[in-house]
Amino acid sequence: MSFVTSRTDAWISYVSLVLVSFVLSAFYLQTFFYLISILLLSLPVFSYNLTRYAFNRLKPGLANDPPVCIKGGQSHLILTVSNPTYFPVSSVEITLATESLFYGGGEPVIHSLQLKPGSGNTLSFPVRYDKYGIYTSSITGITVYDYLHLFSFSKPLSAEASVTIMPDTPPREKRMELIYEEGFDEFTDNDRRGSVSSNVTDIREYQPGDRLSRIHWKLTEKLDKLIVKDNEATSSNEFTVLLELYQPDRETCERTFIASGGKDDSLYHVLDRAIEEAWSVSMELLNAGEAFRFIYYNAGNQDFTEQLIHSADDLNDVMTRAFYAGSYDTADLALTIYERAGLNKGTLIHVK
Repeated sequence: MSFVTSRTDAWISYVSLVLVSFVLSAFYLQTFFYLISILLLSLPVFSYNLTRYAFNRLKPGLANDPPVCIKGGQSHLILTVSNPTYFPVSSVEITLATESLFYGGGEPVIHSLQLKPGSGNTLSFPVRYDKYGIYTSSITGITVYDYLHLFSFSKPLSAEASVTIMPDTPPREKRMELIYEEGFDEFTDNDRRGSVSSNVTDIREYQPGDRLSRIHWKLTEKLDKLIVKDNEATSSNEFTVLLELYQPDRETCERTFIASGGKDDSLYHVLDRAIEEAWSVSMELLNAGEAFRFIYYNAGNQDFTEQLIHSADDLNDVMTRAFYAGSYDTADLALTIYERAGLNKGTLIHVK
């Protein structure tokens, strides 16, 4: 509304000035006042055409630097507007909106700036993100005002830039004991559901790269050096990390927050904590030398995405793809569908 009022004021001022020049011209009958009147009448024509010419050639763009950072880290949203004409633009309004597939979008923000000729028109906004996911910023519209602020030109745009906020948490302090189980006796691993292997075929000294789950703790203690067991690998027992992309809707979060007197904001962070826990558990498995399956449910496609994880790069890849899946507001949805589909095999680590 303020912009409408501003343009209205500009028109009132302009018309008033023209009328004054006409009155002076009629009263004094001087050439000077005639020239002033003609100049005032021609100014909007020049202002309109020069601004429209520049407006049609403006090229805005967005970028994030860096495009990937950790939670709490700082990323700069860089807005550039190229003006390849020889004419400056006195007033530009660019509307920016940011959205996350997990948490939705906030209110669009309008930024006003002036553009000089050339491509050196850049604004940098330092932004910190307090939750994991992919955040996409976009230019949703641009409005340009002429030099006299009498006219405006607008058009929608689709320039976008994304930043990925990744976990950087270490393995959990309290280790997951099932990774390190050594079996029932000194020479045989148990063959129950979730075991990494069955019969021990040999024992030897530890070598870099051996899984911690193969360390023979009793012999290690007796011989005062690390001893590992070579086992016959099983094909059916394995670890599976199932990440729930569950995030309660905003209304539910707000109701709980208000009911607690503004003290309980835990529902706002359900998905964020699950992502952090899944990352920590996965890093613990990798550090133990375990390859495992990482699974999440894409509610949009109504299908599971699965990837075998051998390294931190694999984990980065599947976690990034999970961010694009979006969240759902049904608790334990992935686990329910997973069990109903009969996908159970090996040891399931359900993270929610």
